Amino acid sequence: MVQKKQTAKQTNDQTHSTPEIEARIDRILPGEGKTKAFASATIGGSFAIHGIRIIDKLDAEKGFFISMPQESYTKNREKKYTDTFHPITTEARTALFDAVDTAYARKLEELEKQGQREEAEEAPESGMGMSM
Repeated sequence: MVQKKQTAKQTNDQTHSTPEIEARIDRILPGEGKTKAFASATIGGSFAIHGIRIIDKLDAEKGFFISMPQESYTKNREKKYTDTFHPITTEARTALFDAVDTAYARKLEELEKQGQREEAEEAPESGMGMSM
């Protein structure tokens, strides 16, 4: 059986489908800092990304952005950063952001429900006083 080898041009001309991306929130950070949480994502059930930061925009524009895992290095006595992972296409970036956004919203909702449940458990029951 003879297999054809694809040239770089043939590969680049093909449309790329975005694999399924699943995200989870690993840790919510308390306090007023701009980093609100850390997330991980699985791409196509085959690759994992850890250390995705959810960062509050802190300006008039509401919302957040995600920062990819980074490595730092020094060049000419200046500290620089480079992403160790990043999406290449707009579609992949959007899919990753949407997956992290959905996971973050679910986690915040879950924490809010737990907080309401804890408040209900701590509140004294009314109408249970003793009468004389």
